[in-house]
Amino acid sequence: MNLGFRYHVASLLAVFFSLILGILIGGAVFPDHSLVEEQALLISELEERFRENRAQLAALQAELDLSSRAWLELKESISRDRLTGRPVVVVGEGKSSLASVLEQAGAQVEMVGLERLGQMDFHEGLTVIFPLTSERLSQTEQEIVQALAAAGTRLSFVWGRELKPSAAELPPSLQVDSIDTSFGEIALLLALSADLEGHYGLQESAQKLFP
Repeated sequence: MNLGFRYHVASLLAVFFSLILGILIGGAVFPDHSLVEEQALLISELEERFRENRAQLAALQAELDLSSRAWLELKESISRDRLTGRPVVVVGEGKSSLASVLEQAGAQVEMVGLERLGQMDFHEGLTVIFPLTSERLSQTEQEIVQALAAAGTRLSFVWGRELKPSAAELPPSLQVDSIDTSFGEIALLLALSADLEGHYGLQESAQKLFP
């Protein structure tokens, strides 16, 4: 059960016990037989409502788990041999989850730091993926991106769900948001394999979820 469900259950419990405590205190202050019966009926209704909510939460959690497994299996099916033999440069240091996804699709992935990227020979047909971590490109990043675009390099920019970069700074390219989800990873693989440009993902500015 994730934190959202746990918080919801905890909130229901808190409300439930607060109501019971209030009813008990009211019964102690006003010891009337009819009031006690009403209190017992109300407690019974609250218990039934809590059981129903708990069952609904369990069903929603099961549905969420099934959906997560389904998207994972779909991603694995889509990625199989999707980018076989394609050279892809991912800007960054060390291994990343994005690099692993691309390698599973058959791409020849190389992780390259920004400084080293600026010293490379750019050529047409090379795919370079920039994982964005801020809303605006630095001056160094802008210069490198301009050089890559001038050389005919296939440019891709990817970012997570919470980030909303300035699209005006990006040259014509492939742009995929929510890359930290299976949706974003699937969109990237589909677009790369078809050499597409445009913005895909979950954010409102995207033209579509998938190419």
